[in-house]
Amino acid sequence: MKALFTALQAGNLSGTGVYAARLASRLAVLAEHADVAVAWPESLPLPPLRVGAADTFLRRPASTPRARILYEQWGFRRDVRRLGIDIVHYPASVGSFFSPRPMVVTVHDLTFLHNPSWYRYERAHYYRMAVAFSAPRATRIIAVSQATANEVANLLRIPPERIDVIHNGVDERYRPCNEELIAAARAKYQLPKRYFLFVGTIEPRKNVARLVRAWSQIADSVEEDLVIAGRDGWKVGPIYQEVARSKHQDRIVFPGFIDDEHLPAVMSGATALAYPSLYEGFGLPVLEAMACGVPVLTSNVSSLPEVAGDAALLVDPTDVDALVHGLRRLAGEQELRDDLTKKGLERARQFSWTRAATETLACYRKALEG
Repeated sequence: MKALFTALQAGNLSGTGVYAARLASRLAVLAEHADVAVAWPESLPLPPLRVGAADTFLRRPASTPRARILYEQWGFRRDVRRLGIDIVHYPASVGSFFSPRPMVVTVHDLTFLHNPSWYRYERAHYYRMAVAFSAPRATRIIAVSQATANEVANLLRIPPERIDVIHNGVDERYRPCNEELIAAARAKYQLPKRYFLFVGTIEPRKNVARLVRAWSQIADSVEEDLVIAGRDGWKVGPIYQEVARSKHQDRIVFPGFIDDEHLPAVMSGATALAYPSLYEGFGLPVLEAMACGVPVLTSNVSSLPEVAGDAALLVDPTDVDALVHGLRRLAGEQELRDDLTKKGLERARQFSWTRAATETLACYRKALEG
């Protein structure tokens, strides 16, 4: 079996970029170098690899969406012919419209169908067209959660027997950090001593406005400030308006995007991660915080209960009072924080990129046998 993994999204700062980069490096380690070829952005450094594994990486243009699309729809065919590829894997929801080989497509979520208003119109339209056209042509679909698998089956009308649920992993660097690393990260990003942390793209789907409203109601009675880390996304105006309305806006910190090397320390320094997203295909920050030994408050909708299990405080993300109650408990109940930390560390150990890569290789074999 010779597979081509198209990891041109690896430089993307979103969850799909993390998935492409982490899975590519594990596939290169697990498979013999002749078995898996990885199309990798030519401007991006290679991930840490075993000796000889770099031979599996093909440097390809990916500096713009147009360059990625040109390779993924047409350019990959040259590599298929030259390398004798048997199967092609697209890790970012959109596959080839006319693949000359059996194809596996990973679908992360169907946000663009679930609530198109969370996207720019042209982007939602592109995903509706591209995913609806390419996913049914895939030999097999990988869904990153059972919640996503259910939506793929129901909304795209793909038979469940063609869908494999393969959960994301947690990178090994996510672990409890010592006080020295935490202090360095706090100084670098000018963070307060005690804080609730949100990590993710700042956009309506992440429910940041309600989080700000809930924290503002208890700010007088808790020591924790609110840190909202991430880059601005789509429709951020109402979110910043909510911040401006808060009488405690001087205690709301926006450090921007946190570099990968510093994120474990920023997470480790938080009282808790507050991640009340309205919809997730998986929800990586939940597991990453758990792996750092940080209690988690998250939503009881979409994939988040599946990922968190019983190791997080689950709330209705549309209920501000429920968010208020959850934040207040996490600020004031040491026993609750200790219990969630213990359960979270155990939960995070169940998810690894090595396991995800092993199950992905098994999916390739099923696709070829089928």
